[in-house]
Amino acid sequence: MTTLAYTDLQTARRFVDVVLSLSQLGLATYGRPIVLANYTDVTPTLSSADAIEAAIDEVEDVVAGSADAHPRRYMAALVRGARTVLADLRGDDLSYGELVAGCLEIDHRPVPESETRRLRQELHEGLGLLGYDGSLERQVEAWLAATSVTGDDVIRYGRSILARAREATERTVVTLPPGEGIDDFGGVRDVHYSGKSRYVGDYRGTLEFNVDKFWQRDLFVHVLTHEAYPGHQTFYALWDHLYRQGAWPMEAAFYQLNGPTNAVFEGGPEASLHFLGWDAADTDEALRLRVALAYMDLGRVAMNDACLWCNSGAMTKDEAVALMVEHFVLPDDAERAHRFFTSRQSRANYAQYYYGRRIVKLAYERFEHSETERQRFFDLIYRTPHTTSTFVQAVADASGAPFDPFSYT
Repeated sequence: MTTLAYTDLQTARRFVDVVLSLSQLGLATYGRPIVLANYTDVTPTLSSADAIEAAIDEVEDVVAGSADAHPRRYMAALVRGARTVLADLRGDDLSYGELVAGCLEIDHRPVPESETRRLRQELHEGLGLLGYDGSLERQVEAWLAATSVTGDDVIRYGRSILARAREATERTVVTLPPGEGIDDFGGVRDVHYSGKSRYVGDYRGTLEFNVDKFWQRDLFVHVLTHEAYPGHQTFYALWDHLYRQGAWPMEAAFYQLNGPTNAVFEGGPEASLHFLGWDAADTDEALRLRVALAYMDLGRVAMNDACLWCNSGAMTKDEAVALMVEHFVLPDDAERAHRFFTSRQSRANYAQYYYGRRIVKLAYERFEHSETERQRFFDLIYRTPHTTSTFVQAVADASGAPFDPFSYT
């Protein structure tokens, strides 16, 4: 196998060692590894914070001398992210804003109230078209009661969608590696997350979904495509395949939580349903999906803001739950979200969901009007390693116009 490197192979292996060693070091603090996939044969060897810091210094010196713009910017962001994780594990005095900026390359700010008003109006109009009358509150209550599933029905419903999503992904988005597939699809209880894709290796993965939740059926379609096709399972398997072909650099041949690649890695799956075009047609199914996405986005605004305010000390748990419920998040889901975004590890990356969806959705709008441009975009997001900042720059370069997904009109 020919191995591609953005620096050189020795430095690339050193950096992967840094990331894997940070994951090992963080087990005691975070309670879980931060590396979720590793396509390389590198194993962690750095057993102390000082050893990791010295290795980061070595990598940074090489990166600083790199002449190639994209690899240099990509690696510089990863080095900053590794330093931020190390500082967090050491207990350095980082503000919440510094933690998120260092990990995600995102300035986590409150979402403008105009976004809430826009989404409430969109949801109200959509539910009206679906036949639900009255105030938005009454519409949402009736809609959820009529269209939600829980327990084993969630898994049965999901299995009915999975093959369709995989076929549509191969036909309209990307070709999956030979032998790719899902080995297990099941339910899980007593967890804070909604769904999870685990990469097993050799292009195989597993899927699990929280069956304690009451799932609005059309919103579940979004979560399934997010976790599977053309979402996380697709990204995991494709990147593994590209690495084996010598078309993906070693410095990107892993997936790490709390890093500057997180927003793109979550944003792509967050836009997966739209990549398939299932929400774009003039059909009842597409309308139902658009309504579910408006509902999700409205709740996500509150979750994102509650995460910011709770972790910066400006909001209590009760206030956060009340804010989310006001945005139509179910009380149990609001409790789970609070547990998620205040956890020692996830507090650093929770903004990846709101901002990742916004960044990728706005980027895709620039390319979705022709099949040639769509495929150009898919090359950008699926076949090119990116951090938040390099993706924003690449979208601007490829579309020929400035791109600022952090501004609101």
